[in-house]
Amino acid sequence: MLTSTCKYVLKQQIKLFLGVFVFGILFSCAKTPQQIIEKPTEFHKHRNSIVRVENKIGFFSKGIGSGFFVQRNKVATNIHVIAHSGPVYIKSADKKTTWKVEGVAAYDVKNDLAILKVIGEGEALPLGNSDVVRSNEPISIIGFPDEKYKVTEATLHSIRNSDKWLRIKVRAVSGSSGGPVLNSKGQVIGIQASGDDSFSDAIPSYMLKGLLTQSESTESLEHWHKREPIRSYVHYLKGVMNYDKKRYDKAIADFDKAIQLNPESTNAYFRRGNAKYALRDHESAINDYDKAIKLNPQYATAYYNRGLAKRQLGDHKGAINDYDKAIKLNPQYVIAYINRGVVKSKLGNYKDAISDYNKAIKQNPQYAIAYINRGYAKSKLSDYEGAISDYNKVIKLNPQYSIAYNNRGHVKFKLGNHKGAINDYDKAIKLNPKEATAYHNRGIAKGHLGDHKSAISDYDKTIKLNPLDAKAYHDRARAKEALGQHDAAKADFEKAKELDPDFAK
Repeated sequence: MLTSTCKYVLKQQIKLFLGVFVFGILFSCAKTPQQIIEKPTEFHKHRNSIVRVENKIGFFSKGIGSGFFVQRNKVATNIHVIAHSGPVYIKSADKKTTWKVEGVAAYDVKNDLAILKVIGEGEALPLGNSDVVRSNEPISIIGFPDEKYKVTEATLHSIRNSDKWLRIKVRAVSGSSGGPVLNSKGQVIGIQASGDDSFSDAIPSYMLKGLLTQSESTESLEHWHKREPIRSYVHYLKGVMNYDKKRYDKAIADFDKAIQLNPESTNAYFRRGNAKYALRDHESAINDYDKAIKLNPQYATAYYNRGLAKRQLGDHKGAINDYDKAIKLNPQYVIAYINRGVVKSKLGNYKDAISDYNKAIKQNPQYAIAYINRGYAKSKLSDYEGAISDYNKVIKLNPQYSIAYNNRGHVKFKLGNHKGAINDYDKAIKLNPKEATAYHNRGIAKGHLGDHKSAISDYDKTIKLNPLDAKAYHDRARAKEALGQHDAAKADFEKAKELDPDFAK
């Protein structure tokens, strides 16, 4: 009996799914090391350009973000950094200078971008051409992650096809939003906006250039905060906060308000869909993803998440179609290849599934789930040596990965190496004592070695962990029968048939 690898992978996908950020995409969970530079020379080099943006929220709290002078009296930052209806303070990196905000010179709700006009002056950073940046190009990110001034050297991962947003191989940290992304010439090619534990997303500089051309009149912060799109944004941010704290019903209520104030809020529909998915309301989630896609047909993440929801409803063809669209929009969408492979595997199309896992591994050779899945598909095609090779790779990447030992044990069992299989099941159980399938598999292997008494002990543990496992009752019955315990065996056979009529003695 092989553990249900597809089910395991789906659980992992759900975990990843619940961590999606506003503008982010589900990417690999493998983290890329980042180099943090805090040299005095770097600090002083940009101290007249990079600013700390504080938005006071209520009497006791405040939001902290980043910004930079884009003109001598104008500061660029994210809307979500300044959206709450409290005063905004612009402070120098050393906190010795504070600029008073005169008002909002221009803003772009869709792309989370705002330009503030301040009283006083700073040193403007030069704007570069984001249209010519390329993957793997070295860049620098400057801001206040965790409220501390930092310069981070990183690498540009990719450029999203849909809107040319930049994807950066560095972990997103609270407080860095609104900071500049610089090329090797010290020119701004992007503005930090969002991300996850593996990547950061940045608004391309061409959008900032376009916004500067609109910057003619200045609107007071008080009046700007009352605008419906900005009030919508505040509800949206509350929804994100509640979502991150797994208060999904409250998050949905917040997103409802955001959409009521701004029916064109693509991300509110998208995030509301995420919350509904978390509550297993997959049909309603799909409806929200439909709306997000209608507003933005280039929204690769919405296609991907809609594919996840369709998969949950058993619409495998629809799920594959959505993964196809997501991958077309973002050919480096590693997790989309993984999920498409899972569905193809579910449909018995193991060769095409392996092709998808190969593509995922080519892009991220450290992605253990891809090897787990590929090993499973290879085993289904009777390529047992290839499957063992993949499970060995998983264990090398992560020696604590219990399912890799369990699956490798199953392949060894198929090859007739029952003792080797039991050894792997022992390791899987040590790592995860609550994994019912490992006990069941070990019981089967012991039975083939004639150790029926010990096998029964494993089936007992399997049934204790999963009382509805009909096959465990059936296999325990066969072991009892081998020991001459006919009455006890009969009771187990009957229980197996009660749970699953397909089981017969």
